[in-house]
Amino acid sequence: MFLDKYDYVILDIIQTYKKNNKNELIKLSQLETAFWSRIEHDDASSTRSAQLGERVANLYLDGYIMNKNNSGYRLTKKGKEELSFQEMEV
Repeated sequence: MFLDKYDYVILDIIQTYKKNNKNELIKLSQLETAFWSRIEHDDASSTRSAQLGERVANLYLDGYIMNKNNSGYRLTKKGKEELSFQEMEV
């Protein structure tokens, strides 16, 4: 799977939420709110290319995130490594 900037936004939201909330996991509704807030001025919001649900499902299926006991999302080791690698490139 090739990750684009919206996938990285999702990974970053999940990681930031966990850091800022004493290791709490982010719920899908919270993730959705944060995602749309971050990209509200982006062209994707008008063209619907962001497709949050499909992106979350693909990140989950490809092993970048997991939903621990249906209590919220967190990054897997693969997700943390990918986000760290992307941050180093920027």
